Amino acid sequence: MNIGFLTSKDYVKPPSQPVPKGERSAEGGAWCVALMPVIGLLIENIETFDKYSGAALWLMVIFFIWFGCIADLRQISDNIPAEHTAQLRKLRFVPPLYLYRRDKLRTGEGLRGIVLAILMAGAVFGNGFTQGLMVNDNTLAEKLENTSVTTLNNYSRETGCTATVQEQLEKWFPDGYESSCTHKGEVFSVVYSGKHEGSVCAVTVEVVHDGFVYKSLKAAGYSTDGKALEGDELKDKLYEIFIGEKKEVESGSDGSTTADENSDTDDIKRE
Repeated sequence: MNIGFLTSKDYVKPPSQPVPKGERSAEGGAWCVALMPVIGLLIENIETFDKYSGAALWLMVIFFIWFGCIADLRQISDNIPAEHTAQLRKLRFVPPLYLYRRDKLRTGEGLRGIVLAILMAGAVFGNGFTQGLMVNDNTLAEKLENTSVTTLNNYSRETGCTATVQEQLEKWFPDGYESSCTHKGEVFSVVYSGKHEGSVCAVTVEVVHDGFVYKSLKAAGYSTDGKALEGDELKDKLYEIFIGEKKEVESGSDGSTTADENSDTDDIKRE
């Protein structure tokens, strides 16, 4: 193929044909609309939210999906027959149907509408508010048992501990244990009780859930034969239960002995 003319001094590059407005970015914009539900789920899981900011997030997701369909129709309306525009105008507030019909009219395929419908269903069942409906007195104790010990705010820095709450409780209560849960407002108190070395003992874990996200999970109490421990004695006992060893006692600079305490963290833990 002879391309020498391209290097000729007399060669004049022909003007580029502008891409029609409706074709320039409409397809990318339609994909953004289709993927918006999964973007919302990713943001929810990456960022720290409460129920108010979570509600704002999902209202924005819904708004951008609807706004994206309206903007897309305006962008492509000049490049499709008027009857097609009329059909799509009726569907723009039902995004999955809009994208499905839009692609059927333009390309013969309805992939993006199907993708959006699937992702919207996933977002409905996977968002924090729906998951929060499953957090109640009947289910929380079991959910907590299946989480890692490092999920508890007290021990979030104990990266070397890979055990679950259930595993540590089974070690502490070799003959088995029972669980109960009560709540007041957003605060749930989960109590695991059983026998340890012949005494009736109870471990209390306090969970704060605002209906959207876990705001705090903390080992909060321990009692032996009805007598509750407090202060450093309580911290040491809970550390022994959940980490599996007694706290090391270190010598302070003034010669006194001090316990190596694990400070609480305000990190929000998602199940």
